[in-house]
Amino acid sequence: MGRRKSSAASGLAALFILCVASLALFTVYVKEGDCGRGGECGPLHTVQLGAAEVLMPVRSLVAAVFEPVRETAERVRNAFDNGEEERLRNRLQETEALAAQASRLERENARLRELLEGERYSYEYGPLARVVAPVGDQFTERIVINVGTEDGVEPNKPVVIGENTLVGRTTEVSRHTAQVMLVTDQIFKAGVRIIPPAKFDPASGEVEPAVVAEDVPYGQGLLETNLEGYLGVSYVNMGARAEEGDYVVTSGRAGDKELLFPPGLYVGTVESSSSQDTNQFKTIVVDPALNPDDLEEVRVIVDWAGREG
Repeated sequence: MGRRKSSAASGLAALFILCVASLALFTVYVKEGDCGRGGECGPLHTVQLGAAEVLMPVRSLVAAVFEPVRETAERVRNAFDNGEEERLRNRLQETEALAAQASRLERENARLRELLEGERYSYEYGPLARVVAPVGDQFTERIVINVGTEDGVEPNKPVVIGENTLVGRTTEVSRHTAQVMLVTDQIFKAGVRIIPPAKFDPASGEVEPAVVAEDVPYGQGLLETNLEGYLGVSYVNMGARAEEGDYVVTSGRAGDKELLFPPGLYVGTVESSSSQDTNQFKTIVVDPALNPDDLEEVRVIVDWAGREG
């Protein structure tokens, strides 16, 4: 017990002596001149500077040894940061791709619903056909679709899109494909009637009386494309109505041929109508309802009520 008290007393005495010595050294250090301000360096400052010079190479060596380690750590951290950024960028691209695909599918579904809802009960349709390829040259406007005789399709049958919009008619038909002559082809012909907008609804599932009624003052004629490439209606009497914005629909007649097309198929609108005293008929230019470049799916009307076999 006596030894433990003696050791504790010796420890406290040593601590007291160290505190007194440190205080004395600090007081001397403060009172010495400042070497950085042109004053004379005291012994303590001289020892400090000497130690700094002695340790400078050691510090440089330590820095040189640990600099590659620091740079490697920095590169590793940047690699992780870049990897995370790349992962987020890829995830964003995947999300955008999925959104674009969903939007495309939504548009395609809407288009297919439009095709199906446009059917008329008095028509018999072939299966939904996809446009395979365009054919022809600068003088023709034709496409190939992926239905044929195996699907009940025959030549000279109307081809429609959407709400009963006339695309053209079939020409050459094989077992699984058919060629379609578009309404803008220079060989295409169809009997049409020009109807005021108040008397015709392109979205209607019925054929309005104004389309088939006799002795109406609406213009009638032959739909065809002239040599200049303008779609128009020929042989419209001067006294018949044919105004800008009127609808052009099939009349079910083409000269002396009846029901070459069913009546009431929508073709387009009158873009301009002009009359000249030197001409017997009006000059009618038609803005077609379809753009051949936009065609993707179509349907063939294989039969309809009132058609003569």
